[in-house]
Amino acid sequence: MKDPMEKTMGKIEMKISCLDNPILESSKRPRPVDKMPMRKIVMLGANARTQRSVSSIQLPAEFSPSASSAPYFNYSPSDFILDLRTHKESEENYQNGHTETDDGKKQLKDLLHERWENSKQFNAFNYSLNCMYRCMDGKYDLSMQLNIERGELRRKPMHFKNIKEPFNHLRFNFTKLHDNEILFYLKCDADPISNDPLDRHLVAVNASPLERDHSLIVPSVNKCNPQVLTLQAVRIAVDLMLLVDDDMFHILFNSLLGQASVNHLHLHAVYWPYDSDLINRKCEPLHDVPNVFVIRPPIWICPAIVFQLDCMENYEQFKTNIYKCVEHLTETNQAHNLFLARAQPIRTTGAEKEEDRRGERPQLVTCYVFPRMNMIGAKPPSNFNPAANELAGNLTSYTIRFFESATEQSVIRIIEEEASLDDDSFRSLCFDLSDVLIGRSVGTSRPHDLDILEGLTSPEIDELRDSFQSFMPRSPSIRHRSSTRTHSDEGPIV
Repeated sequence: MKDPMEKTMGKIEMKISCLDNPILESSKRPRPVDKMPMRKIVMLGANARTQRSVSSIQLPAEFSPSASSAPYFNYSPSDFILDLRTHKESEENYQNGHTETDDGKKQLKDLLHERWENSKQFNAFNYSLNCMYRCMDGKYDLSMQLNIERGELRRKPMHFKNIKEPFNHLRFNFTKLHDNEILFYLKCDADPISNDPLDRHLVAVNASPLERDHSLIVPSVNKCNPQVLTLQAVRIAVDLMLLVDDDMFHILFNSLLGQASVNHLHLHAVYWPYDSDLINRKCEPLHDVPNVFVIRPPIWICPAIVFQLDCMENYEQFKTNIYKCVEHLTETNQAHNLFLARAQPIRTTGAEKEEDRRGERPQLVTCYVFPRMNMIGAKPPSNFNPAANELAGNLTSYTIRFFESATEQSVIRIIEEEASLDDDSFRSLCFDLSDVLIGRSVGTSRPHDLDILEGLTSPEIDELRDSFQSFMPRSPSIRHRSSTRTHSDEGPIV
């Protein structure tokens, strides 16, 4: 009679031999639990095609051996550049060939460019950049790029019906990026971007770029947020503007129904070789709201709300004001675009346009929020699509014919027809935004005449207006002549 211990050891040896022999193993019927494969947790960017774990528990990247190879860019508020004009040390370093800070850390501009260029060897782009430019004659100094490949090869825009459509994991999103498309991750140890240690804020290539180093900023990519701007996303956009010492660098945001093509929260980081004339234009105060301004035709091609960071003491308020503005637009289902740039200090007096030809005025981070008409459905690129960059005067044409034949007047007509809010709608919005930013009940500041028009549709408003004045054809030149007296001398918006 065998000892019980020997019986047990014999069973173990038999099991091991079965595992070593695939024929024996396949002849045995496995238990149901054996049929279930082990699910390996793979962090974002781990493989050539990113995978999402089906587990309810996911380890932080620091503990994952298969984490993305993309580096982290760790910054602190002490790295911020408030005014580019006084930031002479960085300019001298670039002239002398130095691209690192005193502690040996690469500057954001250099890391972005280096990683972006390296992505070419992995075929991360749909095409090689081969763009032409032209500066258009006219009042607004518009610049136009010819980028035929982007019109033909970029990802087909998706169809959206609402600004707040929920995230859909079945459609394209940025969790599906290849590892070689991820340039780096953002991190701020001194003041964490997020309280969640699992959050990963990435910067990735734009596979169909407008210009060299054109990239995508994806805040909290693991959260799969829809394309609705959050306070965290506003903070990242402002921080990057403060970190890059180049006045050609811009951050862009397009909402759903405002030319966004992917419903996964993202912004664009792009360099543009020509100054937008928007930064030289005079603004108007937004009622009784401090440090918030408005610009509208004929001073600029379309209306916008303007915010500027003039001192670091206003850093938090600057971000909060932008977020409150965008939040109100989102809640009212109003499409919008954001354009962040370095601009001279905002003026509310003087000429409509003043260029800083001598390079003496400060260059401050400025945010232009363009409320716009909602664009329902996906519009394929034809001549050009007015999004954030276009509303700031930086145009991209997808056809050689339009590139050669377009005039300032034809461009403004397209923007008026497809993007610009009418005067009454923008005026009403300004009153509501002043209430939101001050903390009053929305509608408190709105005049009685706007309340009467609130329930009417645009055709009804046009019909009512026509009954009190003679008909005038919709033309950019006519509109600008007729509105010059109305807007240029009246001071604050009323």
